Amino acid sequence: MDYEERKLWEQLFKKVVIEHIREARISKGWTQVQLAEAIDVSHEFIRSLESVKGKNTFSAFTIWRISKVLDVSLDVLLNFNMDEYRPFIEKAMQD
Repeated sequence: MDYEERKLWEQLFKKVVIEHIREARISKGWTQVQLAEAIDVSHEFIRSLESVKGKNTFSAFTIWRISKVLDVSLDVLLNFNMDEYRPFIEKAMQD
């Protein structure tokens, strides 16, 4: 895997993880503000994290804290099946 392909995989992985966070937050019935307060970050951080064009960087510690307060396994938040997304990456590499 070359550098460009790895970058695409990392971007896609982050998007999937962020979507899992959003789904877990909504499933628990929490607002972005509630999640932000529970993990001691700003509402802006969570809003930007969940935004399509927003922040896509986060630490492993932040993901762990989110999993704890939402009572969701890290396995759920980090679930990523490369085979499922391979066609998207292959298409992106051709463009």
